[in-house]
Formats: sequence, C-alpha cells, structure tokens
Amino acid sequence: FNGFTVKGVGGTSPSLAHGFYGGGNFTLQGSVDHDGIEVAGNVTLNSGSVNGVVRAGGNLGGTSGSVNGNAILGGLKTTGNPLTVSGSLLENQAFVPTVDLNAVSSYFAGVGNFAANHAPTSVFSMNYSQMVINANGPLTVVNLTSANLAGVWGINVVGSGAVVINLAGSNVSLGGLTWSYTGGASSKTTLLNINQASTLNLTGSNNVNILAANAATNFAYGLVTGNLIVGSLTGSGQVNWDGGFEGGASIPSAGGVGLMAAAGLVASRRRR
Repeated sequence: FNGFTVKGVGGTSPSLAHGFYGGGNFTLQGSVDHDGIEVAGNVTLNSGSVNGVVRAGGNLGGTSGSVNGNAILGGLKTTGNPLTVSGSLLENQAFVPTVDLNAVSSYFAGVGNFAANHAPTSVFSMNYSQMVINANGPLTVVNLTSANLAGVWGINVVGSGAVVINLAGSNVSLGGLTWSYTGGASSKTTLLNINQASTLNLTGSNNVNILAANAATNFAYGLVTGNLIVGSLTGSGQVNWDGGFEGGASIPSAGGVGLMAAAGLVASRRRR
C-alpha cells in the first residue's frame, strides 16, 4: 500500500480481530488506523504506522514507522530506532494464522459461480438511459452483459428482497453508475456478481456490493460503497464498507448453507 489508509473507520468488520489479513509480505507507506494486521510473511513499514498488534510470520523492518501495540514476529525486528514498537516485542514466535485465506478465496469463488448458475427470475427494462430492475419475492436474479450497460448512466432497483445481478464477460470494464433504490430495495441487499471475469477495470463510483472473486482488478479511481471482493486489487480507488451484504439468507449455496455476509474480510480502504 502506497499512500493508503487501511481500515480508516473503526467498528467495521466486527467479527474479525484485525484490520488487515494477508498470506504473504505486507509493505505499507501510510497507515492501518484500527485493529492491527496479521500476515504470513514480512512486514515492511516505509513511513508507515500500524495502530494495533502486528502478527507476522516473518520479520518487521523498513525505513521508518511505528507500531502502536505489540509486535509478535516469526522472525526479527530488523530496523532500529527509526521503527518503534510501543508495546511488547516478541521475536522467533511460531506463527499460526487465525483465518484460512485459501478457504475464504475458495468460498467466495464458489458463491459467485453458484449465483451465476441460478436461473434468472426477471429481466430489466429501460427508462430512457436508466436501467430498471423490478425485484419481486425473497430473491430476484437478473443476467446482464457488458453490452447491456453501454450508454446506461444509472440502475434503479425497485422492490424488496435480495437482488443478484450477474454480469457476464471474461474482461469487464465498469464505469461509474448512479444506483438508486426504491420500494424497499437497498444497496445492502443488492449484489453485482462478476464471476466469469479474469480481469476487471473499475472507474468512477458505484453504490453496490461487487463480487468478482476470480478477477485481477485495477481500480484506477472512484468510490465503491459496499463490499469489494476481488481476486487481486491495484489502483487508487476508495472502498467504504457500509455494513455488508444483508441479502445472503435468501441465496442458498451449493451446499445448502446460506450465503454469509463475510464482508468483514474486506479491509476498508481509503486514499489519503
């Protein structure tokens, strides 16, 4: 992370103890504002600060920074005075991750594939250049292609219940759309599922939950208000978590278990 604030808002991800989880090395120029980090590899702070504990499987180093909490390391603290630890420093400790990131990744990929194979229950209509989706019943499923969104400036979801919008395509570009919700609909009960994409280019603002579990994603600029769950992420966009996806109870998974609101696994990211 370069020039980023990670988990800038306290109180998000209440079911998880830390603000960021990673399966490899973690390099930060910026700050983790709440709840610390857990990573399997090395932690490198270059003018970085972590508020909370650092749990790492490797070393703690970098040019400068601070850990406002304990540092529990599988390796050593390799930087001297320019990098401070306000709490206890424990080195050469066994690292056991508290979150199975491979299982999390597989779970979200499975959810996206299953939702995409769910039979559509409705179709969209057009109000000039605004797309209208009428929700009806506990679950509404609509299938779209990128061609359907050409020239569309906004999407209006009307009605109550969970809504899944399956957007097909292996290489998807999604610009900013004006999302509006009426008749009981909500961004918190609407999911944009882009399960086929191996690449996803995001620009502009979207007020909806986005699941693209297999997509290498470049979020050049803009704001996603909701979950952003992707295969990998680069860019300067901003994500504001707003409480998670609340429509999961209406979406059965392949194993018969309801889709969980696992938004706590997404770090709230903000540009400085």
